[in-house]
Amino acid sequence: MPTKEENSVDNAIKLIIACEAFKGELEVFKETISVNILWIEQALHNVPDKLHLKVLEKIQEAEQSLNPGDIVLLFLGNCGGSLKGVSSRTLTLIYPNVDDCIPVILGSMERFKAIQAERLGTFYLNKNWIDAGEDPLSSSRKYIEKYGEKKGWKVSKLMYKNYTHFMLIDNGCYSLAKYRIHVHEACERFEKIYSEEKGDLKFIEAILNRQCEMVTILPNTQNDESKQIYQSKKAFFPET
Repeated sequence: MPTKEENSVDNAIKLIIACEAFKGELEVFKETISVNILWIEQALHNVPDKLHLKVLEKIQEAEQSLNPGDIVLLFLGNCGGSLKGVSSRTLTLIYPNVDDCIPVILGSMERFKAIQAERLGTFYLNKNWIDAGEDPLSSSRKYIEKYGEKKGWKVSKLMYKNYTHFMLIDNGCYSLAKYRIHVHEACERFEKIYSEEKGDLKFIEAILNRQCEMVTILPNTQNDESKQIYQSKKAFFPET
């Protein structure tokens, strides 16, 4: 567990806007995070347009309380291009240069690529996704409630037909006992293979320290026009 002395958060960051997908992981760093976190509903990653609008809403909220030029960390993956075009009138925005949150939770882009190469049909899960009802078993229950048993189950099976594995990510942040049961039940119902993978918090910490590849958006610019990738002096590149 990181301590204050380990300087787990860059002091230049004045606010964090984060997806709830990372809530359990960021909880580990609560003793070192001295700034406020504005949370964004995890389910929005399925609707990038709505996620984009919610990010802009949170940025506007931040503009009311922070000083011009202050740095805001968008602790999100660029899911579905949802961060394209985000900007602030007064604040500098930064976010990790990743297209998805899964590599961050696994601990490295290389680990994610290796799993994808080995098991392309993998559906990834962690505690936060399951708590938010963003998982196959929870989704099937919603569809069954909405459409009835037969049609609801048919829709659910079609949604996940291309997946072969349901993988639970364990990065040591919380107890997974009840989540293992949940995912095992999902595997049984959907006829998928259960998989569990050890994650790592080093990518999380690298983002908080600005020690990985980041996108910087200066005030009054948009990242699709003035995208700047920078590496910190102590650049950290998660690999294995």
